[in-house]
Order: sequence, then structure tokens, then C-alpha cells
Amino acid sequence: MSQEQVTAQFRRLMIDSKRKNFQVVAAIDFGSSYTCCAFSFKSEYKKDPLDIHVVTIGESYKEPTILLLNQEGQFDSFGSKAEEKLTQLQQEDPDGANDWYLFRNFKMQLYNNKSLSKLLKFKDLGGKSMKADYVFALCIEYIYNMVVEKIFDKDSSLKDYDIRWVLTCPAMWNESARQFMLEAAEESGIDRKSITLVLEPEAAAICCKCLETDKKLKGTKGTHVFATGSRFLIVDLGGGAVDITANEVLDSGQLKEIYNASGGPWGGNMINHKIWIVIYDFFGNAVVQNFMKEHGDDYLQMIRAVEEEKKNYDFDERFYVEVPDSLLDEAKKLNADLVYDKNKDAVKMVKGRLQIEKKMVNAIFKECIDTLCKNIKDLLSKKETEDVSSLIMVGGYSSCTLLQKTLKDMFSDLKIIYPPDPETTVIKGAVIMGHMNTPIARRLARYHYGIAINSELDLVESFNGSLAEQTDTEPEFLAFIKKLDPIKVNDVIAEYDVPVSSGQEKVIIEVYASDSNVPPKVVSDAHCRKIGTIRIKMSNINDDTTLKVGMSCDGTEFKAVARDYTTGRCFAGICRFLE
Repeated sequence: MSQEQVTAQFRRLMIDSKRKNFQVVAAIDFGSSYTCCAFSFKSEYKKDPLDIHVVTIGESYKEPTILLLNQEGQFDSFGSKAEEKLTQLQQEDPDGANDWYLFRNFKMQLYNNKSLSKLLKFKDLGGKSMKADYVFALCIEYIYNMVVEKIFDKDSSLKDYDIRWVLTCPAMWNESARQFMLEAAEESGIDRKSITLVLEPEAAAICCKCLETDKKLKGTKGTHVFATGSRFLIVDLGGGAVDITANEVLDSGQLKEIYNASGGPWGGNMINHKIWIVIYDFFGNAVVQNFMKEHGDDYLQMIRAVEEEKKNYDFDERFYVEVPDSLLDEAKKLNADLVYDKNKDAVKMVKGRLQIEKKMVNAIFKECIDTLCKNIKDLLSKKETEDVSSLIMVGGYSSCTLLQKTLKDMFSDLKIIYPPDPETTVIKGAVIMGHMNTPIARRLARYHYGIAINSELDLVESFNGSLAEQTDTEPEFLAFIKKLDPIKVNDVIAEYDVPVSSGQEKVIIEVYASDSNVPPKVVSDAHCRKIGTIRIKMSNINDDTTLKVGMSCDGTEFKAVARDYTTGRCFAGICRFLE
């Protein structure tokens, strides 16, 4: 078999690793603040890609990402029901309620976590710990069961394997965070071969592109944002993080990435956090801490009050937060004169409510919005984005009027698009992407990716996959893809010959990454870190031979396939980025 034929075989095997015969695509958008899910049948998609069933979870299609476990750590409830149940428990049996677990806003702990491992634990509202993958898996399992029930209600002849599952993840997540989500989904009961990851901003872009096509089909004037060759930024404004990608529309209608994804923890929760700092400053740290510990039900009520006021805030009025009597009681006990108040002129109690002057609240909003706009401006200053003509704003935070005004003033030369119902743009796009073969044609490498080799020997002789078996010479970094290099989705980006001994059962390839401007020379470089391993299990290797190992990286997952030169047999590689 020629080299070209081997590479083509690798490409087919990598593409075929996903289950192809599906009748339904179901997607879960598991957000820091809210979770939603949706599905569509293949037959519906062919007629109208936007014919999507958004599932109602609890009381609405967007349910707070909150999990309640009982004293034994078993699932009890999710979303608003979880908060309501804990509130009821705290009123009926305060001491017993302290043994229950309530988790909220935990997804952000995966953001930019370079030391993420399977041992990660989340702390609940009361400070009790639980394994993070278990918390994620229970949440996904609850949503999974609900969606499957809705699908089977529409067609009872379907089986679990007829469903392709799509999980959204932030574009800024690293490999270990993405694998964390995949393994949690697998632990929840979803077949790994049925799961696909999509990046949240890209999902939003695909949905907006379909909306644009729909307008043209209906004879409505479109925005031309998705004309061939056009370039745009899509900004996904979630509760926890902001995710930004830069894309170009190709002749094929596919999208390609023109600059690395960027973003940060500047979502709507940043405003909540700063409002809570004001509350702490007014009542005093000890008062609020004791209030949280002793009156969890009232604390949850106050969290909801801050969130609702933020959503409905009119920038020409004061900001009000309902204050529970229990917090006032704690203040009388520990801080009767409110001596910790740092904002006496701007914050006061009025008829049982905390009143914050609009100047102070507007300054909080402005600080958060300015942080976001500065990062957008910095991204637009790059050479690669100089031809960007549009901003597409999605996510609940994009509805903020002050944000919209600031964007209009700062980026007056750009077309700014706000799709209808921005809170469902990502989930609908995720469903659509699940039906498509390759909606994203090309991404850019976020880092220099490479393997370790011994500098004294050539690659074929020295590279056996395990650094421990090499000589004392410091291993060099051999880049198989360089930072910002284009990665064609599903293409083979690197191939290596790996010697294998008779009876050998596995090959382990250690993968490294570096965020430096140029690739490092050695793996011990300060900017270089091991990000994972690729394990290839083999069987019936009766003679010394050589494996041809091919690797691909499509921007959401690494894949590997190996072929025995002697027998022609192929083996799938398993990429592990969690220890």
C-alpha cells in the first residue's frame, strides 16, 4: 500500500470513528448559569434545518444549572426544583438540610484549568466536597433521560443508538476540560461513539447562518453577513464566560477560523459578583458569611433577587435588592451600626430593601462592559482580523441595553447583529451542526503541539512512545503542528513510524503543548507542558514490526490510528488528557 493510500485509510478511519447511522440529533448546552437542550429528527432537518424542538426543563426551556443531592450523595433534583427543595428542607429541618449538597456555578472551575484531573472536587453551597465528574455526570444524566423521553414520545420505534448527541463547550476550554465533559457524558450513560463536541460560538454562527438562509428563502432582506468571503466575530455572552471566535465564510458555505478563539470570565455573573461585593461591604463580611451558613434558604432567595434585578435593570433608576429579615437579624447581632459600610452615600436600606444608587450600579455595568469591549477591540486590531465587517452577539447578556449602546458607539464601522431569541442560538446551532458532515472546514492550532524524541538518534529508532525508556539525553520537542497553523478538519496532520517488538501490547505517545511564540527545543522548556497521552492497544504482534501512526486534531478532539506495516492491520488510538 502506498503512502498516499495509507494516509487516505487513516482519514477514513478517523471520520468513521463516529456513529453515522442516526435518526435524531439531540444537543445539550450545559452552561455556567443555565442549561438547555433540544433535538430534531433527520427527516425534519432535511425539510427545514430550523425545525428544532427546544425541550422545556422544569418551568422553562432555560433551567438554572443547579444540582441537589441528598445526604448519601444521590441525585434528588435539578434546576429551580433543586433550589425549591432545599429551601423547603431548610424551613422544615434546618439541621438535616445541612447534610444535603447543592451545587451551582461549578462549570467555571473547568475554565483555563491547566492542572485539571479526575480527582477534581467541587464544593457545594455549604462547603462540602463531591467529585466533579460525578456532579457533571448526574446533571447530564438527568437532561439525557428527559430528552430521550421526549424523543420516544414522538417516535416509540427508535432506540438509544438512533440518537446522535451533541455537547457544547466553550471555545476557550483546553483539551483536558473537553475530555472531562466527554467522560462525564459517557459516565451518564451515553455511548461514547454517539457523542460529538461543538464549540459554542461556532454553533451560534451556524444557527445564524441558517437564519440568514431562511430569510432569503422567504424573500426577506438579509444582512449579507454570511456571503462568501465575509469575515465576522461571533461573541457568545454567557453567564460565566465570554467566548469569541473569528471566522470566514468559504465558497462551500463552510466556515474557517481566521484567528484563535479568545475570551474570559467576563459574562453576566461578573456583574452579580460585583453587586455582592457591595452587599458584603454594606453589611460586613462576618455578617454575610454567617447569614449564608445559617440561613441558606434566604441566601438562595437573595441570589435569585440579585439575578432578576440585574436582568430587568433600567439604567435610569436605582438598583434594589430584597433583604431577608434573617440577614437584618444577623446584622443586628454582629454589626449593629453597619460599621463596615464603605458606600454610605450610595447604598442604604429603604423599606426592607437595599437601595444602590444608579451611578454606582451603572459604574459596575460599565466596568464589566468596558472589559469586554476592550478585548473585542484588541482582537480586531490583529492583522488576521482587519477585514472583519460584522459582530454577531448571542447569549442572554447580549440583550443588555447599555452593552448594545456601548458596542454601537465603539464599533460604529461594523455591522452588529443580534439574532432573534439570542438565548437559544447556541443550542439550535448545536443541533444543526450534529446533522452536518463538516460545518467547520478549518481551525487554527492554539498551541505548538508535539511529541518528545531523543536528540541522539533518528525518529524511527528512538521514538518508542515512552520517555522512560529513552537515554539520559534531554528529550527534544518535535512539533507536529505549530501555533496558528491551519488544521483541516478530519485531515491527518502528522504520521510517525514507531518500532514495535514481538509481543508488545501497547504504544504510548506523550503529547506536549507550548504557548510560546516559537516552538520550544526541549520538553523541559518553561512554556512547554505535557497535556496528555495517546494510547494504542495492539494484539497478536508475533514479530518485530513497525507501526505507522497517524494523528489528527480537529480543534475539539485529538484522534490517532496506527497501521501495522507487516500485516496491514489497523488499531485505534485513545487520547487521554486527564490523569
